[in-house]
Amino acid sequence: MNKQPTLIILAEPTLNSAVGRDDPGPPSTGGQAMGLFSVMDSTVRRGLASGLPMIVVAPPDMARQARTLLPGNDVVDLPDLPSPSSCSRADRLARAVAAGVEASANAPGWLLLPADMPMLQVDTLRAVAHAVALYTVVFPQYRHRRGHPVGFSAELFSELIRLDNERDLARLTARYPAMGVDVDDPGVLMAHDAQSGLAQLRVQLHGTNLAPR
Repeated sequence: MNKQPTLIILAEPTLNSAVGRDDPGPPSTGGQAMGLFSVMDSTVRRGLASGLPMIVVAPPDMARQARTLLPGNDVVDLPDLPSPSSCSRADRLARAVAAGVEASANAPGWLLLPADMPMLQVDTLRAVAHAVALYTVVFPQYRHRRGHPVGFSAELFSELIRLDNERDLARLTARYPAMGVDVDDPGVLMAHDAQSGLAQLRVQLHGTNLAPR
């Protein structure tokens, strides 16, 4: 049994995906979609370099890309979900967290990492993974600013697998105090798209906007 926590990389649909569009704006171009794939690819490679067990949770288009790097059973396809009008991006990402945790139920903890964090240092992943063995909820901080990934210990398994919406995430993070791990890594703050649904997830996990100023 691997005694290291599992890294769960959370991807969201590209803007031209049938699932996940919250607005009627124009579909993304092929170049924009490839850019998102490239960012996720870099994030996954950082995870592989860390040596941590890893799960990628992604919609079908992103999952196909992830399977070029990982065994198929390490990639979880997001199921078909209700129309965007009935659930927000943050709701869908809460369900993605639950799916990733359930897929790695025997892990001694989990690190939740948005797929748009390609500048994160490998040593940061290892530092947060080490802290998960000591604290219930942990996060890296750079110059007193909270970043990602956020780590949860195994004792929160039953609550994590029941996440269904952004309110559940907010309640969970409000209930348990989080421990900061100081890192010399501005990459914990750098997201590809500060307006994405993943940015909404950051707000729920941290109660603050983590986009770089």
